[in-house]
Amino acid sequence: MSATEKSSSDRYYSRAELAERYRVSDRTIDRWRDAGLYPPPDLILPNGAPRWSDGVVITHERNSVGRTTA
Repeated sequence: MSATEKSSSDRYYSRAELAERYRVSDRTIDRWRDAGLYPPPDLILPNGAPRWSDGVVITHERNSVGRTTA
């Protein structure tokens, strides 16, 4: 399977689930995204709700390890 193909078992996270994962408010996820500190969602539901796949979340976390903000 190529990197652009999605597996039917991919998990997608809502903003509320990400907020719970990082123990922050839902609004913080929006602020991080607006500031370029968190990747944009890779899925937008028909009602406009953003969703982040496991791959996006895990890649971001791996790339963020050891990064400091100034």
